[in-house]
Amino acid sequence: MSATGWKQFTPFYIYIAVAVCLISVIGGEGLSRTRIVLLLASGIVTWMLIEYVLHRFIFHYDARSQLGRRILHRTHLAHHENPGKTKPLSGLVLGLAIAPEILVVAWGATGSWRAAFYFLVGVAAGYFYYEWLHFYVHHARPRLKLFRYLRTYHLLHHHQTTELRFGVTSPLLDIIFKTFRPVSKPLLRR
Repeated sequence: MSATGWKQFTPFYIYIAVAVCLISVIGGEGLSRTRIVLLLASGIVTWMLIEYVLHRFIFHYDARSQLGRRILHRTHLAHHENPGKTKPLSGLVLGLAIAPEILVVAWGATGSWRAAFYFLVGVAAGYFYYEWLHFYVHHARPRLKLFRYLRTYHLLHHHQTTELRFGVTSPLLDIIFKTFRPVSKPLLRR
């Protein structure tokens, strides 16, 4: 990966600083460690669902209007045409727009701002893992078998089966929603 490529992770450094600040401000008072871990894990799982729904139903939507097609092309379909091109901060803008809504819904569900913030930190952790992994599978040659599998799985979505394999961080929701197909043979190196 080039130094230029690492600039895409500027939001990651911001996220770490924000997460540390949020956790230090909200502290753990009144919440058990088990509940904190469950809130963080619930946030990560929620991100996985957001990722899947956006990718399957929004980014691959067959828009009828010219404006709709142009928006979809700029937000996602251009990525299918040129997967190696990076779009730094593209998802961060959307994330900043929906974070307050996620926080308010989490507060409504838990009745606690402290719990809602932990949940939001989990959602953000899921999002930044997604950004890192997505960049990694397009710009690196993974050494670990798991990451090689995820790379192949994602590249098959790009190059052979755009109607399948919508999970980038995990094929779990593809299995649940029946858009999973096993990786049967290695994808040619690109």
